[in-house]
Amino acid sequence: MALSRAVSSYYDLLGVPPNATEMEIRSAYGRDVLRLQEAPNAKTAEFRTTLDAALATLTDPTKRAEYDAALAAYVQDAAAVSVDESDQAFTAARNGGIAFAAGGLITAASYAFSDGTYLLAWGPLIFGGIALAVGLVKYLRVPAGRRRPVHLMLLGGLVAAGVLSAGFVAVSEGIGSQEAGARSDWNAMIDSTNKKIEQADALVGGVASHSAWLPQDAVDMEQASRLYADVAEQVSRATAPSRLDWYRVAMAQNFRDAASITHEYAMLTPSSSPGAFNTLSARWDARINDFNKLSDRFEAEEGKKR
Repeated sequence: MALSRAVSSYYDLLGVPPNATEMEIRSAYGRDVLRLQEAPNAKTAEFRTTLDAALATLTDPTKRAEYDAALAAYVQDAAAVSVDESDQAFTAARNGGIAFAAGGLITAASYAFSDGTYLLAWGPLIFGGIALAVGLVKYLRVPAGRRRPVHLMLLGGLVAAGVLSAGFVAVSEGIGSQEAGARSDWNAMIDSTNKKIEQADALVGGVASHSAWLPQDAVDMEQASRLYADVAEQVSRATAPSRLDWYRVAMAQNFRDAASITHEYAMLTPSSSPGAFNTLSARWDARINDFNKLSDRFEAEEGKKR
């Protein structure tokens, strides 16, 4: 005897256990028939037909045995289907989790090993996230009792791996954005100070070309000192990328030294001793040497990143 998956068993219909006696079955049948007579509706005839079939089946030993066998097979089949659906739902969630974790790791790796630029961007992570969401929706529809702890642990681990990878990329991208802003500010500072440096260097070069110290030389050196001091202040206040902060600090100090030396030059007169001129000249040469070393180090380190 076939059973419809959409209909409860005859025992459920009558409200009796599977081991109910014939008397209990007939009593339940009579109770239900009486209720139908007291409150008839559009489905009364259909329900009465089902009740009659239940009574006829369960009060006949042969038919009841066949029915019980069919019912047991149905329950076993339904359980197998449920387990299969549970496994399918887990497989979908697991594959989504693997895609999400792999997408996160691929994106994080491409970011980490490409100096702040993406090789594959967020595509794999987004694709994996969608696959994971679809799989989890299916899996969460499975009754809680059929969700295995080992499955939940595996899914949790995959989700954690994807989330941590995404978090790394998000944080790195935030830092990268800050670095990009700092680099833009730094380049703007370089552009704005270049003219002042050229003017100050030209003044110093003009003084150096004279064979004797002139009163105008002191004026030019004081003007150069103010220009160098302005540059030093701008450099010290500038925001540089973190990898260039050493360069910013060193260059600010170098221009402070230039401002100090040229100011002391401005204090000299034609009657000042040759030793005073030689001392300042030596300091200036040392300052130029330090400047060249800083420039060489900058070029060497930035050349590696290109």
